Amino acid sequence: MFTRGLILHSLPEGKLQPEHFRIINIALPDRPTLLLKPRYVSVDPYMRTRMQPEGYDYIERWIAGSLLSGWTLAEVIASNTPAFKPGELVVGHLPMQEIIASDGKGLMRIPAGSDPTAFLHPLGMTGFTAWVGMQLIGQPTEEDTVLVSAAAGAVGSIAAQLAKRSGARVIVTAGRADKRDWLRHQGFQAVLDHRHADYTKQLNNAASSGITLNFENVGGPAFKAAIEAMRVNGRIVLCGLVSQYQSDRPRQSPENFAQLRQKNISVHPFVVPHYLRYWADFQEFMAPLVAQGGINWSLDTLSGGLDSIGPALIGLLHGDNLGKRVVEIT
Repeated sequence: MFTRGLILHSLPEGKLQPEHFRIINIALPDRPTLLLKPRYVSVDPYMRTRMQPEGYDYIERWIAGSLLSGWTLAEVIASNTPAFKPGELVVGHLPMQEIIASDGKGLMRIPAGSDPTAFLHPLGMTGFTAWVGMQLIGQPTEEDTVLVSAAAGAVGSIAAQLAKRSGARVIVTAGRADKRDWLRHQGFQAVLDHRHADYTKQLNNAASSGITLNFENVGGPAFKAAIEAMRVNGRIVLCGLVSQYQSDRPRQSPENFAQLRQKNISVHPFVVPHYLRYWADFQEFMAPLVAQGGINWSLDTLSGGLDSIGPALIGLLHGDNLGKRVVEIT
């Protein structure tokens, strides 16, 4: 029995293009423990880092010919184990195939009565990333002035709301007008365009007493401006540097990186594989919040098959999404 799968056909040099992807036939085992049918596949910026030749070692790199994988909401269509029943919905990190053979390890069953799609965003891996970075590491309080860049994206939108719930003063940024409009409706203290020529001045005006906690998602000039606006003894939670993911040049530090030492700023980079032991704590915290409507979230859904995933990722890296980008496999 064969199914179709999405591979990285060639490694990109510079910007990702449609020709870097290809669909191939893949043989399935004769008697798998589970057969799964993907319903939604999450598309995330970190996927581009897996195509980099160097610099990201926390997760296996993709090379030419690698079968792609991602956070997936899937339906059990056949089971040879009492642990899962046909018709049940599960989430997990799964290969991008039309039919998936699985041993069941690493899968989470969607609880009865839950919105399954919530496990693609606030209750899924992007929500977990935001929770780890903001709640576990950043630990904002009402005394903080918090900056969250790319705050209309999947991780940033949750992180900013968590900071707001702490009572902190929250400044958010986004590079598109419709994203900034969405953020204004969330009631943050200031909404800025980190691509604007006067962003540094605008940020310093919005944070006249200085930023005490920066949840960094963008990197590049926006990160430089954030460092400029940081207060002495401030904290930086380094979640991502999405502005650099498409570059074929080595990772570039901001020109004013020396200010971190001068201002005694602590920098805490993190990647979620090191925090998986906190998954149950995250679910205990976030599930009631989502059920009660305490977190605003949305899916940026594209429909199609496996051939829609590559263009969806390319668009995401250009900032075309509003909220969590997923591909509905139809």
